[in-house]
Amino acid sequence: MSVQDAFATPRSTVRDVAGGSGVLTDAIINALKKTRPWVLLLAIVGFISAALMAVIAVPILMGSTMMSGLEGAEAEQLGAMAGAGVMIGMGVMYLVFAAIYFMASLYLLRYAGSIKRAVSSLSVTDLEAALDQQASFWKLIGIMALIFIVLMLGLFVIGIGSAVFMGSSGL
Repeated sequence: MSVQDAFATPRSTVRDVAGGSGVLTDAIINALKKTRPWVLLLAIVGFISAALMAVIAVPILMGSTMMSGLEGAEAEQLGAMAGAGVMIGMGVMYLVFAAIYFMASLYLLRYAGSIKRAVSSLSVTDLEAALDQQASFWKLIGIMALIFIVLMLGLFVIGIGSAVFMGSSGL
């Protein structure tokens, strides 16, 4: 008969995350099955949006070159140089947004593929791969949200500063 040490740390029969049992429950599988179509839909919509933004950027950038080529009275009426700069900025902005949408959609597509593999194989490794793809998507979205907030605050400060400057100069 063995004697248990009263002062020893307690032992558990539950395994930690790294050495888990490797069993996916029915609830996990059903949740993944319900999630996958929506993830796939958002990925496809994101790819379409990225393609449309890239296609829209081309005529905007071409229009900027046409505006900068105007001469004489036409150039004065349209403010060709300022207009060309704004058009170039818009075209570049559309291309940047297209790249962001493409990356986010790619993460979602990979997540949907990993969900499909996890549901068919019932492997914890495939589930971990799916969750890694999901984490990458949310990391990208979080970084973009922070950048957007900083840009909006910067534009807000610039707008208020411009209004104060214009008000004090009598314009």
